[in-house]
Amino acid sequence: MKIYIYAFLVLAATLIAHLFGINGLYWNIPSYDIFMHILGGVGIGLFVLAFLKSNFSRFADKKVVIVLGVLGVGIIWELFEMYFNIAGAPVGTKAYYIDTTKDLFDDMVGGAIVAWSFIRK
Repeated sequence: MKIYIYAFLVLAATLIAHLFGINGLYWNIPSYDIFMHILGGVGIGLFVLAFLKSNFSRFADKKVVIVLGVLGVGIIWELFEMYFNIAGAPVGTKAYYIDTTKDLFDDMVGGAIVAWSFIRK
């Protein structure tokens, strides 16, 4: 249960940081998007970890499931950005594909931080 609280706090911080981002930080600080995706990956990773611990306590490889869970949510987010045309570059361009790949990688970095930090075994 404690991990759910951490996940909620991290995702609340992500929301607040995103609000600052859309008010200028995304455009003024080029690496702010990287920070946001890693922070979001940590929050989602904590939720996946909490879900696994409370429902599948004997699951063999939680680390892989955490990273893949974060990747799945990241893909859903990128589809959301594509649908509403709010991605970092115009959809279909080379810059779009590079930005999307970078975003998904950053998401997985956040998930990996959780996987290797919070699982001791």
